[in-house]
Amino acid sequence: MDSLNRTFVGVGAVLALAALSACATQRVPPPPSSPVAQVKKTTKPMLARIFPFTRTKNPAPSASPKTAPVPQSPAVPALPEKPPAPVLFSTIPDDPSIQLYIDYFQYADHRRFKEWLERSHEYLPYIQQTFREMGLPEDLAYVSLIESGFSARAYSRTGAAGLWQFMRGTGVKYGLKVNWWIDQRRDPILATRSAAQYLKDLHDEFDSWELALAAYNAGEGRVANAVYRVGTKNYWKLRKTRAFSSETRNYVPKMIAAMMIAKDPAKYGFTDLAYHPAVVVRQEKIHRSVEIRALARAMNMSVSEFLVYNPQFIRWATPPRFPSVTVNVPADAADGFTRRLASLPVSGVNPDVPVYRVESGDSLWSIAHRFHVPLRKLVAVNRLRSRHLRLRQKLVIPETGTTYSVQTASRKRLPHVSAGWIDHRIRRGDSLYLLAHHYRTSVREILAKNHLRSSRILRVGDHIMIPSR
Repeated sequence: MDSLNRTFVGVGAVLALAALSACATQRVPPPPSSPVAQVKKTTKPMLARIFPFTRTKNPAPSASPKTAPVPQSPAVPALPEKPPAPVLFSTIPDDPSIQLYIDYFQYADHRRFKEWLERSHEYLPYIQQTFREMGLPEDLAYVSLIESGFSARAYSRTGAAGLWQFMRGTGVKYGLKVNWWIDQRRDPILATRSAAQYLKDLHDEFDSWELALAAYNAGEGRVANAVYRVGTKNYWKLRKTRAFSSETRNYVPKMIAAMMIAKDPAKYGFTDLAYHPAVVVRQEKIHRSVEIRALARAMNMSVSEFLVYNPQFIRWATPPRFPSVTVNVPADAADGFTRRLASLPVSGVNPDVPVYRVESGDSLWSIAHRFHVPLRKLVAVNRLRSRHLRLRQKLVIPETGTTYSVQTASRKRLPHVSAGWIDHRIRRGDSLYLLAHHYRTSVREILAKNHLRSSRILRVGDHIMIPSR
């Protein structure tokens, strides 16, 4: 027992001596301004000095120059932040008219609205991408939902056409070609770009998406007058007045209701939707008039399939005398289409031949006989589904092997054309007797040529065929 006590006393003495020596050798640290403070001395831990055999698992790195520096990962450049997508409506008001249209689409018009939703995915991705690239809210795409039900072939009684229901004047103003041969308001690609620019211009003018949508429906002039008369640019206040028509008052609530359903259709009972696949096309330019049938063959599809992608073509060929016209080609079409397109023959359209307007008593047989054109070709060229003609309907007359001179709105004596005719447009003061005397023919021959009765009254603007002598 005494020996054990002596052992503990010896160990304690050793520990005490070691502590006293450490305290004796400890120095007061120099002030921070001293140059000695800049040198860092590495000291061993207390236990390492007492028990030299102990080792630390992670020793401090040595300051020796022989030690290789620790490699550091390269700095990753910061990605530019995408600008936030514009918001169409920051808040949707709790207006009863919105719920009214939600109920209407959900219950009263469920079947038709379901067709619109299923068709929406054909062009919705492209429309949203176009609006996003132009800095517009993507939700503006649903304007097409209430305008046309996302149908490129839609045509209203007032003359509006296409996905965006452009009127002729507005479409032409925004770069769309509209004539007897082509109606680019029905081109989903070109019309979407024009609609985006039009909506952007309306927003720049009124600084309000509600007023911009109202102007899209009623015209910017009417909206500007309403804002001036009432003295407010708040659409929800304006719609409570009589400054807008009933259609314009309900246009924005109708659009909001359709948008809400389209973005979450299951919430409103549209759970069994079979969306159409997206239509992905690329555009090719042609610089001459080409028959639609030849274009369809070049794409390895039927004419009806071709018109699904190109509803803008409304005749049997692309327009003559156009420097260029775009054709929508499916993105997965064969790569050789561009080469085949360059080799397509020019159509038989004669741009110098005027369009014939159907008059009273005309028939397809009499028109074909008058212009010396096979009846079958006349029907095919005009893509007629019925042989019943409407009064003042326009027909294009295809070229044949024999060329006949055709003039419009001319009162000059025309050169003699054997077995030909002259197209004369009726002006104020014309009569059958004066025409017969002017063109050196007889009233009886004019009546026979045009299948007219003697009691016919000529109307200004009508076309009449005069036999040439």
